[in-house]
Amino acid sequence: MKQHAGWWYTGILGLLLVTIVLAMMVGTTWLGIAQIFRAVTRPASSDFTTVFTLRVPRILSSLICGGSLAVAGALFQAVFRNPIADPSILGVSAAANFFKLGGALLLPAMWGRNWFFALGGGLVALAILTSGRALADPYRLIIVGVALDATFVGLQQLLSSGASQISSSTFNGMTWSETTVLLILGVIGLIGALLIAPWANYLKLTDTALSHVGVPVSVIRWSLLLLGMYLAVSVTAVVGAIPFVGIVVPNIARRLVGHDYQTVLPFSMLAGAWLMLAADTLGRTVISPSEISAATMMAIIGGPFVILLLQRGRGFYGMSTR
Repeated sequence: MKQHAGWWYTGILGLLLVTIVLAMMVGTTWLGIAQIFRAVTRPASSDFTTVFTLRVPRILSSLICGGSLAVAGALFQAVFRNPIADPSILGVSAAANFFKLGGALLLPAMWGRNWFFALGGGLVALAILTSGRALADPYRLIIVGVALDATFVGLQQLLSSGASQISSSTFNGMTWSETTVLLILGVIGLIGALLIAPWANYLKLTDTALSHVGVPVSVIRWSLLLLGMYLAVSVTAVVGAIPFVGIVVPNIARRLVGHDYQTVLPFSMLAGAWLMLAADTLGRTVISPSEISAATMMAIIGGPFVILLLQRGRGFYGMSTR
């Protein structure tokens, strides 16, 4: 498997570069390669505004969000030992979105409001998920997560009529200030994830085996869990909740590059970035000049993937994260 990983990395990097170029070309106004080159070399041109004010922030935001959500999903799957554990399906993203909305109603002028309230929502969701017996049973965990997600979505709908600013989970209209926030938060989290990727491999063993060799299981589990939550809520705070990226990408990554998280996490980061950018680019071209939001596109892509994953009879342990 390892000897083929290099080819898969090369392939995903190639796809990523091609999709970035296509994303700069397509839109309400189509630009050719010559126009993009002119935009790069002539800041005074109208093409410069189209490319660098409208499209580049959107592309960068898509890339960092996709990479962050994919890595968050891989970390959740390592901690919960469950191949369909993901911040979106376990209610973490929905809780972050609800608390963000609450922050918009309660403290509309607060600096950094969205991120702080989204972080609070993520922590509340984790507290619920890790209490009781849900951790011991993968089926129970998913059921609790789905119920948690439905609860926070319902609460959000109750509050939404009073909110003046509600995220539609789309990259349309992303500004450089929003993109900069995403880049800073995302890069910090992704670097942290790559640095502690070896820790995820420890969780392939049972807690008893790890404790016998002196490995601090609780420290590792909570470090990975909090980092995955941080990545997910950072995306939700700026863009909104986007489903299934953290399920689709890590499961494919393990099939292509193996089960070592030192390989899975960086590949998931690149593949997640590509998937999100491809979904967003497709969503803004298929019904142009209108567009389909990134969240809707990922629901269309990810929903059937999860159904296939479970219907093939592999269950929760069949596609092991180990």
